[in-house]
Amino acid sequence: MFTSDETNTAHESHGWPAPAELTPVVDIDPPPRVSDGGRRTSRRLALAALAVVTIAGGTVGGAIAGRSSTQPAASPSTATAGGFNTTSASPSPPAKADVSALISTALPGVVSISVELNGAQAAGTGFVISSDGQIATNAHVVADATKIEVKFADGSTAAANVLGVDRTDDLAVIKVDKAGLTALPLGRSSDLRIGEPVVAIGNALDLTGGPTATEGIVSALDRTIDTSDGEHLTHLVQTDAAINPGNSGGPLLTLDGKVVGINSAGSQDAQNIGFAIAIDTAQPIVEQLQQGKTIAKAYLGVTTTAIDKTVAARSGLAIDHGLLIVDVAGDSAASTAGLKPGDVLVSINGQATDDSTVLGDVIRTAGAGKVVHLKVFRDGKTIDVDATLSTHAA
Repeated sequence: MFTSDETNTAHESHGWPAPAELTPVVDIDPPPRVSDGGRRTSRRLALAALAVVTIAGGTVGGAIAGRSSTQPAASPSTATAGGFNTTSASPSPPAKADVSALISTALPGVVSISVELNGAQAAGTGFVISSDGQIATNAHVVADATKIEVKFADGSTAAANVLGVDRTDDLAVIKVDKAGLTALPLGRSSDLRIGEPVVAIGNALDLTGGPTATEGIVSALDRTIDTSDGEHLTHLVQTDAAINPGNSGGPLLTLDGKVVGINSAGSQDAQNIGFAIAIDTAQPIVEQLQQGKTIAKAYLGVTTTAIDKTVAARSGLAIDHGLLIVDVAGDSAASTAGLKPGDVLVSINGQATDDSTVLGDVIRTAGAGKVVHLKVFRDGKTIDVDATLSTHAA
C-alpha cells in the first residue's frame, strides 16, 4: 500500500491535458509554460508520449516544503526586549543545510522512466511506493506508452506495466517485477509552510550519470491552475527548486526525507516557478490506482483566465467579470457545444464563475455525462449554452 505517517484527507483536484506537441531533439518530458494574462501555453510532453501542462492565470509544477527549517533564532545579544536589533552589525545569514545525506538516502527510491510511443522515445521520473515494485509517477509520462523501462539508482533496469491512470489529476502507478525495493516515506503537505526548504530529485533532461537533485523552498501553497487542455488543478504546491524537463513524476522532499509532492510542471516563461501535486491530494488517488482502477473524471475542455476591471481595461473587454476562454480543446464538451476562444464564461449552473475554482468544482460535482448550463458573454451580449460533460479516455 501507499503508506504515510497518518491518513490524509484528499483534496480532489480536477483536470489535466493530453499530449499535444512533439519535443524536438531531446526525448524528455518538457515542463509546461505558464500563461500570462490569457496567453496560450504548451503542455508538458516528451515526443508523443508525455503530456505537457499549460495553464492560464497560474503556474503548474512541483513544490513542497520540509518540516525542518534553516532559519536560525535571533541572537539575544543583538535584540532589545522589544525584539528590535540595536547593533550596527549585520545579522548572520541562515546556515545552509547539507542535503547530501538526504539525497544518498532517497536515491534508491527514485527511478528514471523511459518510454516508447509509436517509435518515439521520452523520459520522466518516478518514485517507489511499495517494496514489491509499485512506482508512482505522472500520467502524462506513462499513460500512452507502448513500452516502459525503469532504471534504478544501482544501474539495474526492469520493464514496467501500468496499473492505473488518472489523467485529470496527472497521476499514475506502474509496476515492475522486482522485490526488496526502497519505498520513500510520505509526509503531509498540509504541514508545509512557505519558506520551508525542499529538495527535488529526478531525471532532469534525461542526462546520463543518474538523477539530478535541486534545492529550494516552498514558494506558495494551495495554488490553482487551468491547463491548456481545459483541466482545472487545485491545491498545488509551488517551489523555486528547479523543475526541468524529465523531472515529471519525481518526488519533492522535505529535509527529513519525506515526500510532500509529486513534481509535475515548471514554467518556461518565468524564473524559479515550479509546481508539485500535493501529497495529501495525491495519496488517496494513488491508492486507488494501486488497485488497478483507472479513473476518468468529468471534463469540459476550456482553458480560462479570470477577468477583473484591470484585465478588462487592458484587453479592451466589454465585461469586467467572469472567465475569459483562451483555448478550447478539440473533441471536448466545450468544442461540441460551440464555445470558442474570446468567449467569457459568466456562470455555470447558476453559479458565478469569477473564480476558476467554482468552474472546476461544479464540473466535478456534476459528473461525466451530465449537462451543465452556461451563461456566455459573446459579441456584446449574453447567450445560453448547454454542454454535456465528457471524460478523458483512459
